[in-house]
Amino acid sequence: MTTNENADQPHHPPERPYMITVNSREEEVRAALVSFEEVVQLAYPGGHDSNVKFSMTYRHVASKPHAGELSAGGSVEVRHEGSTFNVTRTVQS
Repeated sequence: MTTNENADQPHHPPERPYMITVNSREEEVRAALVSFEEVVQLAYPGGHDSNVKFSMTYRHVASKPHAGELSAGGSVEVRHEGSTFNVTRTVQS
């Protein structure tokens, strides 16, 4: 007779990813809290010159306010589905 070694272990369902929309593309993030810098990397992957600046708006997030502007160093809590970000890139000369 065999025993189930995991019988005494509590079953935890796998953590459901958060699906957000960045510049009209659906993206997956693992944590509810996303930073300005993380969203910029989803919108414009890779490194950026110092003369490149980003601005960002968001809506339908779990944090209050549920819509607004996010600046560098900031973060918001997203919903599992429906949070939307628009990221604009500007090159300053």
